[in-house]
Amino acid sequence: MNSAEPAKRHTARFAGTYMFGSAIHKDADEDEDDHVGPGGTVLLYPESDSTMLFFMEVEKGEPANVIGRLTGKITLKSNKGIFTLNNAQGIPVCKLSFQIEKRFLDIRTVDGLAECGFGPGVRADNRFFRYSGEIPECYEIDGKKTCFEQTLEKKNAVATPVIEKKPTALPGNGNPL
Repeated sequence: MNSAEPAKRHTARFAGTYMFGSAIHKDADEDEDDHVGPGGTVLLYPESDSTMLFFMEVEKGEPANVIGRLTGKITLKSNKGIFTLNNAQGIPVCKLSFQIEKRFLDIRTVDGLAECGFGPGVRADNRFFRYSGEIPECYEIDGKKTCFEQTLEKKNAVATPVIEKKPTALPGNGNPL
C-alpha cells in the first residue's frame, strides 16, 4: 500500500456512499415503510492507490422484498474496474463492471454472468448516485459491524454474497398475497 492513510490514497477521490432508488429515500426519511421500490447502496473504500474494497446492498422491492449483499475488491484503471466471483470449481459466475464518474457509479453485468448470490430478480445493474464523499470506515448487517480495515488484514478475502428475504406485512385478512 502506498499510503498509510486512506484519505491520501489515489483512489480516495472515488470513495464514498453511492445510492439509487428507494435507498436514497430511506436514508432521508425515518419511515422506511413508505418506500417499496427497488433500491441499492454501494460503499467504496480506498484500499490502495489502484484498488478499492466495496460493500453492496441491492433490493428488488415489493412484493418479494429480497435483498442481495456482496463484498469484494476491484482494481481501477481509468476509472473502471471489474469484479469477478468464481464458483467452487473456479468458473466465473458473476462479473460486474464498475465505471466511476464524479457524481455517479455505473454497475453493469458483464458477459451475462449475473449469478452474484442476490436471489431471484435482484440485480446490481444500475446508476448509483454519489450520496456522500466521506470515506466509509465500516458497514453493518443485522447488528454486526464490519470495518474495511479489518478486511485488509485477511490475505485471501473472498466475496461474500448474502441473500435475505425481508418480511412482508400481511394484508388485513392475515392471508399472504
